[in-house]
Amino acid sequence: MIRIRGFRSLAVGLVAACAAMIAAPAAQADPTGDMSALTAVTGQGMGKVIVSPTSAPDANFVAQVKVIINHAAPNTTFTVIRAAEAPADGVCTSTVFGPVATLTTSAGGAGAVEFERTGPLLNFDLFVRVIGDDGSVLQSECMVIIGK
Repeated sequence: MIRIRGFRSLAVGLVAACAAMIAAPAAQADPTGDMSALTAVTGQGMGKVIVSPTSAPDANFVAQVKVIINHAAPNTTFTVIRAAEAPADGVCTSTVFGPVATLTTSAGGAGAVEFERTGPLLNFDLFVRVIGDDGSVLQSECMVIIGK
């Protein structure tokens, strides 16, 4: 009997814990950063880009950037390029792109790269393209980045 009661108490506790996790609000990204899906304009692949500004002691902009690609061609080298414009208005119009990183997909067609970007502290619009050596082009939506 003691074992059955102990098991029931454990089961009730686990159910309560699961219910609490479901009811809890999902964690939200820092409102100064942004995330966008990467969608194929040509070729194949998809993914996302995540920009996470961090505090900088010298009043400069510092952000951790992560680019993730999947469902792309195997062993493809991608160059990450970006266009940034200030002030931020949520409309990306710049056509001046500069390279910021590269990554190569695995035999399964997935890859990721993380890097840091620094610059003057300001708010800006950001547009990212990822260009593969197989001709694939993935692009983000216009993101608004707020410096901390």
